[in-house]
Amino acid sequence: MRWSNVFVIFRREVRDQVRDRRTLFMIFVLPILLYPILGISVVKFTEAFAQKPRTALVIGSEFLPTVIPLLNAEKNGFDVSLFDSPDEATKLLVRAEPAKPPWLDESVRERAIRQRDAEAVVVIPPDFIDRLGKAESSESVETPILYDSTDEPSQITNLRVKEVLSRWKKKIVSARLQRDQKPASYTEPIAIKSVDIATESEVGGSVWSRLFPFLLVMMSLTGAFYPAIDLCAGEKERGTMETLLISPASRAEIVMGKFFTVVLASMMTALLNLVSMGLTGIQLANQVSGMAGGGVGAGHRRLSSVIAPPTFTSAFWMLLILIPLSVFFSAICLSLAVLAKSMKEGQYYMTPLYLVCLPLIFLTLAPGIELNLFYSLVPVTGVSLLLRALILGDYDNAWRFFLPVLVPTIVYGGIALRWAIDQFQREDVLFREAERFELKSWIRHLIRDRGPIPTGGEALLCFALMLTSAWFLIQYLAGMGLGSSTAIMAAGQVAFILTPPLAMTFLLTSSPRRTLRLYRPKPRYLLLAIGLAFTLNPLINELRPVVERLFPVSPLIKAALEQMMSKVPSLGATLLLFAVIPAICEELAFRGFILAGLESGHSERSSILLQALLFGFLHVLLSLFQQLFNATLLGIVLGLLAVRSGSIVPGIVFHMLNNGMAILLSSWISQPSAQGIAAWVYREPKEGLFHYWIVVVGGIASVYLLALLKRGGEQGKLKPRLGEADSLEALHSLN
Repeated sequence: MRWSNVFVIFRREVRDQVRDRRTLFMIFVLPILLYPILGISVVKFTEAFAQKPRTALVIGSEFLPTVIPLLNAEKNGFDVSLFDSPDEATKLLVRAEPAKPPWLDESVRERAIRQRDAEAVVVIPPDFIDRLGKAESSESVETPILYDSTDEPSQITNLRVKEVLSRWKKKIVSARLQRDQKPASYTEPIAIKSVDIATESEVGGSVWSRLFPFLLVMMSLTGAFYPAIDLCAGEKERGTMETLLISPASRAEIVMGKFFTVVLASMMTALLNLVSMGLTGIQLANQVSGMAGGGVGAGHRRLSSVIAPPTFTSAFWMLLILIPLSVFFSAICLSLAVLAKSMKEGQYYMTPLYLVCLPLIFLTLAPGIELNLFYSLVPVTGVSLLLRALILGDYDNAWRFFLPVLVPTIVYGGIALRWAIDQFQREDVLFREAERFELKSWIRHLIRDRGPIPTGGEALLCFALMLTSAWFLIQYLAGMGLGSSTAIMAAGQVAFILTPPLAMTFLLTSSPRRTLRLYRPKPRYLLLAIGLAFTLNPLINELRPVVERLFPVSPLIKAALEQMMSKVPSLGATLLLFAVIPAICEELAFRGFILAGLESGHSERSSILLQALLFGFLHVLLSLFQQLFNATLLGIVLGLLAVRSGSIVPGIVFHMLNNGMAILLSSWISQPSAQGIAAWVYREPKEGLFHYWIVVVGGIASVYLLALLKRGGEQGKLKPRLGEADSLEALHSLN
């Protein structure tokens, strides 16, 4: 790659973006206008809400005692002594009504609340004073408060009235204690006092630590999406894509130039939004502090610390985290923008992108979600949690997960960028024209113009159908109590892993044999599959406890797995259920239909990596998260076996041996007669961990066998095999 060409493309795209008024408005003008307007609006709405008094309707005010009054002399409010300040008393008005019709009817009182005549109704019973004066009475005087829980002002008024009545009750109790010559501690032997050790600046940091990650993610995503759509779909509409493609720059250099332009736009959008929001926060904090200095109260001083912007240290960490976040979103948006044939279609892609990102962001706002190794690997969530830890000053935890967050984020962005480069190599993507959808024509096209292998979109659709069908089937079986039945588990593998790819193979492709790689492999590939299954087994066993130590399996899940295994009737049934059936179903699905579809639009390396990631993701959703790493690594080996051999059989053999050895060795170790030999083979027989010399030998042998496999493969990417039963199909596909 020539970086001089990349810089030329980058400079051209930046110049075009700067000339676009919409881009300039979104990056520079909108942040300056938006946040001051939002800040002023929030302040005004808050003031309007705080200044509006709420009304409580008191029925039977004539039954209240006068010695310790609940209402003021005018009976238009509660007694001022029951509030912290006279200003607080003015926010809660009282409308006193006698206990006479129509107020004796409960439906009338309820209608008064629903019609907003009052936000709450307090009912004083007629015998209130008599029952209150009986010291020996063992029953409390019930004083109901009617309110509407679906109406927020009514809820707030209910809480205020309850607080007033609680303070009034304390005054009555105090008077009783004084009358009976009892100490105040007689009714309150324990005084509970909560002491908040957080300073005002720490309170502000806590608020911003939850708000800023959310804002940073959304701004980075928004700032990357619109320029990416304009640089790809916009160029198609303007007719300038052809001019760019005939330039001396390669396709990869063009993508890199556009990518750096989108990264710059994303970072500038997020940065200017944060700066504008910070300046607005400073202005609002100064206004609130001025009110506190004028004697309004300590609550305003605390509020000013909450809305004040973060410290310079927090700002530094936000700028640092902004770089990998912008890189990640820019790569994702550019990959999607390449697929769009018009600006209008590109806009449609934003909704599903937001729907995927928003749950990952909102997850960080949930209570109890803390930064750990699991969340550090989750896109978007790990970055948000890391930024929150840095803003809060939790540097010990942040430094421990700094690289586990940044490295996967950059890797995910690299995969997306590689996908964009692959899309730029395809003429059918770059010069896709607008099309009208008509159901009959589309079905006729699928049947008449079927290709020998599926497309990349059909492969991803197949994966989505597998997950969807698995989800509904699992919920259905769980509802019937059949989730742990061995026959049901086997049927489930066939139903949601094997059936979707087989059905799509026969419906959407003209050569099921090529799609599923149903060819006889050469003996050398079978030997390589068998050899790799044995040599990789010690390494796989070494990786398993490391993953479980970093991501522990909960005791409940362990107990459920042990219970499920105990219901399998025999060793043969266990092998059939966990080795033979998964090997056949998963290989036909992933190394058959899905890998064939990904190969049609991507390079060999990209297609193998993508199907391995999908294979690992399936195990995360349908099994244990701990299987992600083993499944993904094994998926790469299985994909390489399928591509190099041109057959599905070596992958099935490897898959079957890998799962079967884990079951057989576990069963063999549990036998008393095998203890002596097991001690010679394993350093920890119960964990299945081999001696280190066996692990080293297995690692060296695995590297050698993988090198042999990498050098092989004369058939390449699903090349048609002339002379076999489907030679006519292969010739037709070449034409």
